[in-house]
Amino acid sequence: MGDERRLFTHQTDQLLTVLNRQRHDWLNHVQVLLGYLHLNRTEQGEAHLKRIAQMAMQESMVARLNSSLLSVFFLTFNALNNELLLEVDVCNHVDLTRVVLNEQDLFQLVSEILCTVNDHVDQSGYEAASMQVSLQMDERGVHFRFDLAGVLRASGMEELEKLIRKSEQSTVEVTEWIHTEEEWVLKLVVPFAE
Repeated sequence: MGDERRLFTHQTDQLLTVLNRQRHDWLNHVQVLLGYLHLNRTEQGEAHLKRIAQMAMQESMVARLNSSLLSVFFLTFNALNNELLLEVDVCNHVDLTRVVLNEQDLFQLVSEILCTVNDHVDQSGYEAASMQVSLQMDERGVHFRFDLAGVLRASGMEELEKLIRKSEQSTVEVTEWIHTEEEWVLKLVVPFAE
C-alpha cells in the first residue's frame, strides 16, 4: 500500500504543478489584456486575443491526436520541465491510431527523443533552448519534425544516434537529420498500418 500511496502522491503533485502553471499562464494573458485596455490600445489587445485563440486551437488539436499518452506528454511538458521550452504544432488533422506503431511504441520513441534533448541541452546560452515539434499527416503516414533552437551536448548526440539507429530498424523512416552547430533538425515518417 505504501508504493501505491507514493505513486498517487507523486501523480497528485505533478497534476498540481501542471494546473498551477496553466493558471499562472492564463493570469498573465489576462493581465496583458487588462494593460492594453487600461492604455486604450485596443489593436494590441485584439492581436493578443488572436494569439491566445491560436494557442487554444493548437492545444485542442494536440488533445485530438488519438493518443492520450502523447497528448498528455505534449500538453504537460513545459509545466514539468524547465530546461527546454516545447512548442507543438499540429499542421492538419492527425490520427495516430492509423500508424503502424502501437500507441506505447510511438510514445516511447517521441518521448525518448524529447527527454534526451531535454536532459542534454546546453544551458549556458543566452536564451533558453526550445524545441518545435510539428506533426502533419499525408498519404504516406504521419510526419514528425523536431527543430531545436539551442545546442545539444555531445553526450546527447550519442544517445540520439542510438535512438535514431534503433528507430530505423523498425518501420520508422528518418527522412532528414541535420545536426550541425548552426542547425538541428530531425524528420521522421511513421507510416500507416496496412
